[in-house]
Amino acid sequence: MRNVNKRSSLFFSDPLFKQLLSFLLSTFIIQLILQWFQNKLNIGLVINFTFLWHTEKFIISWGILMLVALWLWAVINNAKVVNLLIVSSSMVMGYLTYEKMNQREEPLYPADFKMALEIDFLLKMISPVAIVVILGALIAIIIVLIRLFKRNSVKLPLLVRLLLFTFTSLGLFYTSQFQEPGNLVKRAYDRTAKWIPYSQKMNYYNTGFVAGFLYNLPSAPMVKPDGLNEATLTALFSKYAAQANEINTQRKNEQIASNVIYIMNESFADPLVLERADASYDPIPFTRNLAQRVRSGTMLSQGYGGGTANIEFEALTGFSMEPFAVNISTPFTQFLPKMTDFPSIVSRMNEEGHTTFATHPFNTSMYKRRDNYHILGFDHFYYDETMTYQDKVDNNPYISDASAYQEILEHMKKSEGYDFAHLVTMQNHTPFNGKYMEVPSFQETGFVNKDINHYHRDLMESDRAMTELVTAIEAWDEPVAVVFWGDHWPNVFGEALKRDSGDLLSRTPVMVFGNQTYADNKWDIVSPIYFMPELWETLDTKVTPFEALLMTMREELPAFEKGMYYLPDGSTVRTREELPESARAVLKDYDRVMYDTTTGSQQLEESGFFEVK
Repeated sequence: MRNVNKRSSLFFSDPLFKQLLSFLLSTFIIQLILQWFQNKLNIGLVINFTFLWHTEKFIISWGILMLVALWLWAVINNAKVVNLLIVSSSMVMGYLTYEKMNQREEPLYPADFKMALEIDFLLKMISPVAIVVILGALIAIIIVLIRLFKRNSVKLPLLVRLLLFTFTSLGLFYTSQFQEPGNLVKRAYDRTAKWIPYSQKMNYYNTGFVAGFLYNLPSAPMVKPDGLNEATLTALFSKYAAQANEINTQRKNEQIASNVIYIMNESFADPLVLERADASYDPIPFTRNLAQRVRSGTMLSQGYGGGTANIEFEALTGFSMEPFAVNISTPFTQFLPKMTDFPSIVSRMNEEGHTTFATHPFNTSMYKRRDNYHILGFDHFYYDETMTYQDKVDNNPYISDASAYQEILEHMKKSEGYDFAHLVTMQNHTPFNGKYMEVPSFQETGFVNKDINHYHRDLMESDRAMTELVTAIEAWDEPVAVVFWGDHWPNVFGEALKRDSGDLLSRTPVMVFGNQTYADNKWDIVSPIYFMPELWETLDTKVTPFEALLMTMREELPAFEKGMYYLPDGSTVRTREELPESARAVLKDYDRVMYDTTTGSQQLEESGFFEVK
């Protein structure tokens, strides 16, 4: 008995055992750190999640973090360094999660790490104090790491390291296939997890940071719809080709005989709908008056404080975010760069002989725009370093709307024939405080918050720029049609106001105007995927089979996103299952088109589904 106790004592005092215990402790702490930041520093929620509500999921996630620690141990062979690395990394990831939750009410996704190289942009998004703290922490960590490497530490035997590296690598690789059918790690979570595909914020809240993060790892853009095969796609092509032919017999113009400008204005919204401002105050009087005279309405924006690239993707392609796999958060970074080309309004304009160019008054790599614009078919891309007009207003760090409008008009003047100009502005981008010398007062806006009042000044500058743009377009000697919309509301109004305002903070202005006489009918609400067919209807231009599908779907679903479907009578439902059979049927066709184009064999694209026949 004495020998058994002695062996036990030796085992528990063994340095390797102590290192394993240190990993268990550090990964446990990491879990708490990540949950703490995810829950906006609410320690009560962390305790309840860990010990009362979701203990089983917590333990599974703990095991996955332990796998990461053991892999690093096999690679570095220094337990103290590993513990410092994983704890400090969790602090960084936690802080990024906290900032993103505050600014966009969204958790941190795996795809977000592709933004890590956007140093200039990230520095503008973080306060000077936070930058100093982060740099100080990084320097301290580097110093400690150097000292730890120099110290003697217990080393793993080479054979043990190799075996540990092999098995942990296999384990991590298998875990990374989280979304593959039958994955055992996901099945372990499935025992108690209630995944919420339409809300990743709630997904992370219900399952924990680690599980939510795994849920959003890369996978195929879409799950294959039931019954999809060559025959069903052929039948689908014939169905919508016939509808397109029927529509086109009523359309006057064979081709798009007009210049077209797409303007996605950063954070452009109408704060007067909140009914907080003084009755005599209006930050966008010219734009409001213009909207009353032209085709206009509100756009359903899937983001609050963010989501610009996704709105842009929908508007350019007619492909909604709704049918994509739940972990596809940003097509511009997750799958579009892997394509060689992609059907869009740009490719259609190219086919009709338009010169196509995109302008974004910021750097080229944001959301891989340089690569993605090439894939979408743009002839040219102009950005901050290549733009002629780069004026800014007061202390605003971003190029003004007025300069951006001057830029696109200058390129249109220089080109021969018709143009398609796509502009994504930056003037109204966060951060807001300190942008301007003078801002509207509380008495005018109804808000004390300085960020909100600086945002109102942003809108005033946008309105002035719109006045100049309309004046220039009306004097243009060629037809010009403009589709203008705000991508989303800024996050400065807070989550409480969003919660108490119904869907108001999910609606932004949209309008179609130009220097020709167009119909001035109004939309209640519309999704950006419908901009193309709406524009062709305005210009009395023929449509493709794909656009005929969009027109059919618009009659059933004027606007929709994950978890929010608007019906023609203005009512809403939360799931596809609640939709009428006719709406579900057209969505089923839409799913098949999107799958074939993004994930399948591109049979429809090769057959001319995206071309006018």
